[in-house]
Amino acid sequence: MSLTPKAIQKKRYILEKASNVFIREGYTCVTMKDIVEECEISRGGLYKYYGSTKEIFEDILSLEKGNDYSYFMQSMEKNINAITMLNNFFQQQKNELSNIKNTIRIATYEFFLSQGKNTADKFLEKYFDEAVDIISKTLLYGIRRNEITHLYKADVEKTARQIVILLEGLSVLAMSMSVCPDLIQEQIDMIMKTII
Repeated sequence: MSLTPKAIQKKRYILEKASNVFIREGYTCVTMKDIVEECEISRGGLYKYYGSTKEIFEDILSLEKGNDYSYFMQSMEKNINAITMLNNFFQQQKNELSNIKNTIRIATYEFFLSQGKNTADKFLEKYFDEAVDIISKTLLYGIRRNEITHLYKADVEKTARQIVILLEGLSVLAMSMSVCPDLIQEQIDMIMKTII
């Protein structure tokens, strides 16, 4: 079913408001009632678009992944320097990691952990593979343009996996303890030194 522009706008509004609730409360504690109250809409108004908090959260994750993908693809279309793109991306990651309690990341981990093992494995594998894919494309773009000079094409996917694993590791660390921005920057600098 195709949505009207008004319906698309309403869904985005719901996702934006629901994100605020998930950031404050985590994933497992949030109810549809919480989202109704945050959105200041009727229960029927919410159920017109979503049947559960799980559906809403999955759309939030898809939207976030889509935003990351769009950032890299649009930057490449605009011929932006690969190093600039990566530096901007890492700066955004650093900002989120330094302020993790005000991001959706904690709720994201709760979401993955709350799913059954098989479902969680599928979600995580897809999430991981998509992140590796877009970073690989960006690294290849930089190699073609001679902006990334210390990385061979054969090592692109391994390096992209290393970047994703590093960022996930820093996320887990940031959730369990306070992570100094200097530590995050140190790790980013080490990655950048391997590729430029």
